[in-house]
Amino acid sequence: MKEPSEDGEKREEDGENREEKNKEDAVEKEDGERREEAKEEKGVMEEDVAEEDEEDLESLEWELRNTDSVFSELSELSREYLESVDQGASVRGSTDQFDEIVSQYEELKRTHEMVDAARKALICRVEELTNERSALNLEVSSSQETVARLEGRMREMEEETKRLRNELEAIQSDDPDAVPMSLRRFSRSEMARVVMEKNQYKERLFELQEAVRRAQTLRVTKDERPPVEDRKSSVWTKFNRLFGLAKPPMAPPASLAINVPTVTPTYRSPTTSPQRLSINNTQTEGSFSPRVRRRELYREIRSHVWGTLGKRQVHGWSMPLSHTNVQDSSLLTTEPKDVPVLVQLRLLDQRDATAKLTCAVAVTPEVSKEQMSSVWALSGPASSSDVTIIDPTRSNTILDQFSLPPTSPALCICVVPPTGETSGTIWIGTQDGGLLVHPASTSRRRCLQSVTLAEGVHSLTYSQGKVIAGLANGTLAFFSHSISGWDLQSKEEMSLGAPPVQPIRCCLAKGEGLWVGYWNKIHMIDVTSRKVEKSFTVSERSEQQVRFLCAAGSGVWASCRLDPTLRLFDWATGRPLQEVDLSPMVTKALGAGFLSLSPLQVSALAVICGRLWVGSASGAIFSVPLNLSSESSIPYCTLALAQLCYHGHRQAVKFIISAPGCHTLSSTAEGADSTSQLILSGGEGYINFRIGDDASDGTNENAPQRSERSHMIIWQSASPSVPNPAL
Repeated sequence: MKEPSEDGEKREEDGENREEKNKEDAVEKEDGERREEAKEEKGVMEEDVAEEDEEDLESLEWELRNTDSVFSELSELSREYLESVDQGASVRGSTDQFDEIVSQYEELKRTHEMVDAARKALICRVEELTNERSALNLEVSSSQETVARLEGRMREMEEETKRLRNELEAIQSDDPDAVPMSLRRFSRSEMARVVMEKNQYKERLFELQEAVRRAQTLRVTKDERPPVEDRKSSVWTKFNRLFGLAKPPMAPPASLAINVPTVTPTYRSPTTSPQRLSINNTQTEGSFSPRVRRRELYREIRSHVWGTLGKRQVHGWSMPLSHTNVQDSSLLTTEPKDVPVLVQLRLLDQRDATAKLTCAVAVTPEVSKEQMSSVWALSGPASSSDVTIIDPTRSNTILDQFSLPPTSPALCICVVPPTGETSGTIWIGTQDGGLLVHPASTSRRRCLQSVTLAEGVHSLTYSQGKVIAGLANGTLAFFSHSISGWDLQSKEEMSLGAPPVQPIRCCLAKGEGLWVGYWNKIHMIDVTSRKVEKSFTVSERSEQQVRFLCAAGSGVWASCRLDPTLRLFDWATGRPLQEVDLSPMVTKALGAGFLSLSPLQVSALAVICGRLWVGSASGAIFSVPLNLSSESSIPYCTLALAQLCYHGHRQAVKFIISAPGCHTLSSTAEGADSTSQLILSGGEGYINFRIGDDASDGTNENAPQRSERSHMIIWQSASPSVPNPAL
């Protein structure tokens, strides 16, 4: 019975212990709560104390702050105090600092303005670059589209080519006799080139035939000539030779030279060796050099001139040929009127002594806007050209001289008058198709414009505000004038015929009409509509080529290559009016020996001052008066009134031009002045047919002589009473 009671006691003790622990825990909690409350109260008190301290500091600062103005403070001070302060103060240091600050401010202001301007410029540049980028992006996109389109077309063309090739192979397989493709590849351009080469070879053949004929004539005359006297003769013999009074006849009979038949070229057999042929030619032709043979021919011509034309001359010209047969001097009529007067024999000062003249043109004061006229002459070797500008009124005066680009020689030159706001210009055409435009007055060396055409430029003509270029393939190129100037990039072309083609070397413009010489025909073209109105044949020989056209009154004189005949046509209808053969005139004036120098053909033709000027391929110059009474009269001529100029060239006369209004004649017998023109001829060398070439007997054969270089012969003539619209 004790065990249950003990358990109960233990339970009671455990319960008491638990109660005590609970009480202790409750006491500890109450103590912790009291401590936390005390801490909170302490923090609140500290915050209140800090706020009170801040309020006290603010009130102290406000109490210590001076709210009075400077004026009130200074007004309360005494005068002695202010004077003592003023004596001890220094304001200069503050002023210097202020000035320095102001200068720094101004500098900063300028720097700011510069930076602002640079910023604005950068903004503008960025905008420009942005616009350019957008434009380039558009161009790139369009180029890409074009490339894609062209690639598509190229693929289509490749497919078309494959299809055509397959069809061609199928056709060739069906037709075994068909021509191979390698033999069919012959384009139109190649055909034109071959035809042009054929024409050139044909021209060379004609020239060789003429040279062989001259050689045969010279050989016959040498066989019939008596032996030449010893060169070591006396002084009197040389004096007689100088005036053509030597006893042995130096010229062969005229009948001998005229009746010599034309010898065809002899072709050697294949078995004949070249060395044997050269030895035979050397033995036949003799041991004389070409210069010596030419000198002997000039002596023969001199003897003929003195014997036929006599001693009488007019300003360096012979009497009219109709007066040469009159034996009695008393029966001779008066001297002819309006004969050109020789004023200059001018050696062209060229950089290269071997350069040859090509062409020339006169620039009037109306074109150049200068007080004097000038002459542009083109010369040079076979690969390039030089331009020499001279004043024809002053001897030995060169205004300017320069070289053209060394690409190809120049073939033609043309003066273009002022058009609109564009001043006068000079156009030059080259063999490789180059077209150069230079100013006519100041800065002549500067090339204003240039363009390269597909064919060589052989002629240039100005008409109705357009420049017409004659090309090597028989095509006319028309260049027009726009507001900004001459437009060389866009041109209109006009073809004159089918192959075989030939270069267009001569054009004549008058009003709205244009005459063009092509092969043996003349085409009358309307410049405005660019249509051929009429064409007519000049010569019956189809291989002939019209080379020269010159207008006077209502007629046009024409000349063909390798043809001594001049033909006169009506300007309006093209009807032939007159034909003149120059062979009797040349033979009568210079003798048959003159024909041995070169085949008789016209190398220059012009109508100046009421006269028809004719330059031959051998260097002789003739002038024939024309019947011009009004602008509508027909310019007929009579060879009986023709006159030979004793001053000529050693080779072909390259040009005969006029410089109008650049010189004035002296007063006439009545005291009145008359306007005049200068006529210039250019060619290689100079010769006086009355003196010959005896001055070069002792010269070196290899050294070039002064008389063999390029010369200009200048005459002065009164202007005709009837103006020529073509000049």
